Amino acid sequence: MFKIIRTNFANPDFQLLVNELDKELAVRDGDDHTFYAQFNKTVNLNCVVLIYLDNIAIGCGAIRNYAAETMEVKRMYVPLSQRGKGIASFVLKELEVWAKN
Repeated sequence: MFKIIRTNFANPDFQLLVNELDKELAVRDGDDHTFYAQFNKTVNLNCVVLIYLDNIAIGCGAIRNYAAETMEVKRMYVPLSQRGKGIASFVLKELEVWAKN
């Protein structure tokens, strides 16, 4: 079963998954990657969700708070080997609950 934790941008497992995400986005974005990267900073993301399976982080996502009723989902990622298992849905559901609180 999956384990869900709430943490922040400083979590090493989050940073590891974000590094994998950035590598994938660099390929997808091509020449535009530098432009988009400016919007993907993780500093001060204080609402981060990690999904674990057997003590290995296999998914992440975060929300950035802009105003009392305005948040943005950031840095959603599930490694290719773990996709298709509903992990992203677990991340989004937990972020929604956290945002409502």
